[in-house]
Amino acid sequence: MTSWVLTIAEDYPNHWEIAKENGLWDMTTHRPIERADRVYFWVTGGMGFVGRVLVTRGAHALADNAVLPWTDQGKREYVSRFEFAQAEDYGAEPVSWTAVAKVTGWARRPDYASATPRQDSAAETWLSSLFTTTEDDAERAFATAESAAAKLADLKEDTRERALAEIAVRRGQGKFRTSLLAAYGRRCAVTGTTEEAVLEAAHISPYRGTHTNLVANGLLLRSDIHTLFDLHLLTVRPHDGSYVVRVAPSVAEQHYRDLDGHPLQHLPHDVTARPSAEALANHNQGCAWLTGRIGPTVDYAR
Repeated sequence: MTSWVLTIAEDYPNHWEIAKENGLWDMTTHRPIERADRVYFWVTGGMGFVGRVLVTRGAHALADNAVLPWTDQGKREYVSRFEFAQAEDYGAEPVSWTAVAKVTGWARRPDYASATPRQDSAAETWLSSLFTTTEDDAERAFATAESAAAKLADLKEDTRERALAEIAVRRGQGKFRTSLLAAYGRRCAVTGTTEEAVLEAAHISPYRGTHTNLVANGLLLRSDIHTLFDLHLLTVRPHDGSYVVRVAPSVAEQHYRDLDGHPLQHLPHDVTARPSAEALANHNQGCAWLTGRIGPTVDYAR
């Protein structure tokens, strides 16, 4: 997985909102952006980071008849497009490009950053830490509505096709993550990683409001494991009282392959906080490689 920074011209900051609405981004040059890469968006003119996305279909040539949703039509010639899910707005304190360049090694001018992708775990860890959600209105709402959370059975009611492809923005992540950190002893459930900067709160059934922020509907995962989980390339299956990690055959890197078939490294001591078997079964329905059937997953080839 590679990290990229793409720039948005200061005259068109609205393009970030347009991109989120359409789940895609068009480029004026060809870049080898691939599925599962992370793309960070930076608005020029001093505005800085506005968000990041997870690529679900890599960059490909733009069709001649492709619909262009952008408001700068006629001023740029777009030649390629990638599609994405898991769009997250940037909500932390502004960071200067000098600071970004120092940590990541990217060029000092953000205009050129996208020509230099990064596969540096330290740089990705730092970039990812900028998007760790802090307390917001959604978290405060969750704090007051927690006792009224719906049963996990309600989570599977939304079975629209896009639900498994477009992971909703993780509002309320702060309190949810704090709860999972406590439940899992601040360790990744799959790898045992203890570096908190890369530990994320993963929803087993996709976020559908604060009632889905139940600990039993979550796993504390390292950021790359979280990405694979959301892409249905890694999952967990309950088996004889334990929880077994499964990795899709298409995931070739050995350090991921070594996880396949192994039990979760860490589980909550509180049995009621352990992953819901029903929620996991619902998630596993989206893993065609596991179930042997074609589920409502995103069409990466369209």
